[in-house]
Amino acid sequence: MDAVTARLRAAILPTVFAVSLLVLWQALVVIFQYPKVVMPAPTDIAEAFVTNFGTLWQQMLPTARDTIAGFLLATVLAVGIASLLSFNRLVRDTIYPIVIVLQLVPKIAWTPLFIVWAGIGWPSRLTIATFIAFFPIFISMMAGLEAADRSLVRLSTSLTASNWRTFWLVRLPASMPYLFSGLKIGVTLAVIGVIVAEFISSSEGLGFLIQKSAALLQTDMILAAIAVLCALGLACYGVVHAGELGIRRWRGE
Repeated sequence: MDAVTARLRAAILPTVFAVSLLVLWQALVVIFQYPKVVMPAPTDIAEAFVTNFGTLWQQMLPTARDTIAGFLLATVLAVGIASLLSFNRLVRDTIYPIVIVLQLVPKIAWTPLFIVWAGIGWPSRLTIATFIAFFPIFISMMAGLEAADRSLVRLSTSLTASNWRTFWLVRLPASMPYLFSGLKIGVTLAVIGVIVAEFISSSEGLGFLIQKSAALLQTDMILAAIAVLCALGLACYGVVHAGELGIRRWRGE
């Protein structure tokens, strides 16, 4: 199977499966006459999307803004801290176990505290998104830095390369596959963090819109907002994946 066929297959199969599910969904709603408030048909959701496109777009912007900001801040912090820890084994052995313990605590449990500390509004949403996205990026980066070829590290040391030069030429390139795996997880968790924060304390965003629509029993609007949220998550994931492909091509892989 050549590369073109493989790419077409990867695009066509999920599309056909998704369309089949939508057709089945539509048929079940029509056959069993489910009330719209319980299970709207895909056509009802599409109608709600078109009718309320302006509202959905308006509420999507703050969610996208906070997601991107939280993800970027989490990436800078995670990569920076992991890189610093890689230079000193004593500091790494002291701090890394604490980070692992914090990772074991459910992130949602911290949400009320962040709202108390950061207040109601975008600072709390940014803080929660950053906190949730930080851990997979940090752990992946640490694993990548540890996965560097030991023989290359020893060779660099024997050639009197500085720790910084060894990091830049050996450890950092070796960490790229691990880092992008963490980034893909982190960007999706950033979306989740923003939505959770919008559920709890917000007057804008898709999470707020979903809560408001639920109070009004507008199930079609809820699902339309969820569809927009899925599109946002896919777009963010796609940007990270495109960045990974660009790095691979630049490295000649």
